[in-house]
Amino acid sequence: MVQAIRIQTTIGEDRRLVIDLPPDTPIGPAELVIRPTQTERQETKTLTREEARAKLLAAGLLATPISAPEGTVSLSPEELLLIGKLSSNARPSEDLINEDRGEY
Repeated sequence: MVQAIRIQTTIGEDRRLVIDLPPDTPIGPAELVIRPTQTERQETKTLTREEARAKLLAAGLLATPISAPEGTVSLSPEELLLIGKLSSNARPSEDLINEDRGEY
């Protein structure tokens, strides 16, 4: 039976963990289990909608209503069609989509 390797570490604010294993660690499949050792359990508080909005706004992550600058003129239906079409020498949309998706 292979012995478990125990390494004490601290998880930082970035929640990244880099582990250097001892040289005698066997090579091959392994199982990594993260078990926090905090003795007191952290309570998770459910935020209200307004509390969540305030936190997101403070962090600069809340999308607020976006509108065009004052004085902007809307495009005509013909202009909208023109910018939505591929040029005559462009590759077909299906090729572009397949290229983005790659092999399944």
